[in-house]
Amino acid sequence: MLDAYCGCGTTVAVAEKLKRKWIGMDITYQSISLVLRRLEEAFGTTVVPQIQIDGIPKDIDSAKALAHKKDDRLRKEFEKWAALTYTNNRAVINEKKGADSGIDARAYFMTGKKDNAKIIFQVKSGGVKRGDIATLRGDMGREEAALAVLITLEDPSGPMSKEAKSAGQYHHETMGRSYDRISIVTVQEILDGKRLDIPMSFEVLKAAQKAIDAEQDVLPL
Repeated sequence: MLDAYCGCGTTVAVAEKLKRKWIGMDITYQSISLVLRRLEEAFGTTVVPQIQIDGIPKDIDSAKALAHKKDDRLRKEFEKWAALTYTNNRAVINEKKGADSGIDARAYFMTGKKDNAKIIFQVKSGGVKRGDIATLRGDMGREEAALAVLITLEDPSGPMSKEAKSAGQYHHETMGRSYDRISIVTVQEILDGKRLDIPMSFEVLKAAQKAIDAEQDVLPL
């Protein structure tokens, strides 16, 4: 089965359920991420590693090639791929342009059975410096985020790492461990398999969106 515009992955999910061979295609990694998450939710975590994904960075050279494309839309695909891959497709891409345009993605992580906290992500393809960490720290305050991650194509400098460490740590009671409030992750580490090691909570974001949609559907008397 071939679905050349697989979108949210309905046809792909049905084909997987019927144990048919399938190929799904889409122009943006955001859609591919949605399909992967849908398959994981429907068939478990073992199904995604078995799926062959083409058209994404497989090594640092292909990552650089995508990040440095002249077309801004293609460069945005690099940011989406980096944030979504690192979070195992749990992040939500920031599509807005404005005061928070420096934030490329957001996600929520579980702090208890009913409690969640926010984590923000910024992806940099070059020119990273210590000031980027200070800016990200300010974004955390504005967003009321507990954690922040800077994903960079370049290796961080010593001053950058020191600035990130100065933000302190967040203690996760449920996990019984502490996390750096600001983490720096390189694209090479993502290519090598590094992923966000914290219990994510995508469901809380979906529930919040449903509440907003329901409120908008109610017409005033």
